[in-house]
Amino acid sequence: MKTIFAAIAGLALLAPVAKSDDAFDLTASIERGKGIYMQTCIACHQVTGQGVPGAFPPLAGTEYTQGPARRMIAMTLKGVNPPLKVKEMTYAVPMPPLPIQFPLLADDNKLADVINFVRNSFGNKDEKGVTPAMIAEVRKEFAGRPTPWTEPELQKFPEEKK
Repeated sequence: MKTIFAAIAGLALLAPVAKSDDAFDLTASIERGKGIYMQTCIACHQVTGQGVPGAFPPLAGTEYTQGPARRMIAMTLKGVNPPLKVKEMTYAVPMPPLPIQFPLLADDNKLADVINFVRNSFGNKDEKGVTPAMIAEVRKEFAGRPTPWTEPELQKFPEEKK
């Protein structure tokens, strides 16, 4: 009987430990997000994150990528209608809601990963990171919004309700 209990105890030690919601690996998320970025965002925002002048804005060092994570999440979920001024240049091409344009980004985990990649690449730094739970909260908060964001709305983005 001792042998059976010892074997069970040994197997329990080898079993993977489930991560709690509090255990968030930002480095792994960024790495996964890089691959997703290369499948989805690269065509417009380029491998360098510099975008295409006048058409697609840069992701490097902008108020939208380095500003509040909640606002960036909302932008990706609902899209952005032009014009949008970024770094003193006006951009004229709309950004569609990413989960519609790229169905793989309908997954909160994948969307969090690509946002973490952007917010930690091209000279950007976000040590807190974006979690799938944050994506779900913002998705729920703006579920009734039928239209993409405009620049004036983004400049006066609503405070988080507590």
